[in-house]
Amino acid sequence: MPNGWRGAAAAALLIGLLVPAQAEQRDLSGEYVMSGKGVGENDQPYVGTCTLTAVDTIYEVSCFNSDTKHTYTGKGVLLGEQFSTVIGDTLKGDHSAAVYAGEYLVVYRISPDKGMKGRWVHMTSGAHGEETLTPKK
Repeated sequence: MPNGWRGAAAAALLIGLLVPAQAEQRDLSGEYVMSGKGVGENDQPYVGTCTLTAVDTIYEVSCFNSDTKHTYTGKGVLLGEQFSTVIGDTLKGDHSAAVYAGEYLVVYRISPDKGMKGRWVHMTSGAHGEETLTPKK
């Protein structure tokens, strides 16, 4: 093996020993209290609940906004100390497939207690704001 490859192989082995495996990442599944606010001058604070459910290597996400009485559903992925979701308000129409209205991207930074602080953006309007998820006790 050339010296360059030996060094790279040794570095890869060392990194494998120092970085925890994906399977060892924390499980964020559970119930959360949601609170947030858009940054627009007419945006009002909102509250609600979110449920995260691990399914294989992704999460199913369902959040209920108590103020608008809407449920937003979608998928999420965990990468290190960051959790990202794409969610929307599901509408049922004349066809069997659900249609998302108001899709949002939400990116959270996870704290040691599984609480999350994040930012969101609406996919078509550009509306954006901040949101916090706090684990229910």
